[in-house]
Amino acid sequence: MKYAICRNGETFSGTINVLLEKNETTLIFKDVPAAICDNCGEEYVSSEVNNTLLKKAHDAESKGVEIELLCYAT
Repeated sequence: MKYAICRNGETFSGTINVLLEKNETTLIFKDVPAAICDNCGEEYVSSEVNNTLLKKAHDAESKGVEIELLCYAT
């Protein structure tokens, strides 16, 4: 699939790390599935993955988590 931003690269499936910060909560997600541009290296996640990350972040903030390292799959 052509990447929409640089228009020169193709995307490939891979995994990335994602850092989310809100108020006093910092979360690091490892092994997040993403599409990565082979030309510019830009990474992006699907709307389904994004929704999962945001739900986990909301749950962590509600529990008062300050910092946590999570594997996306669990």
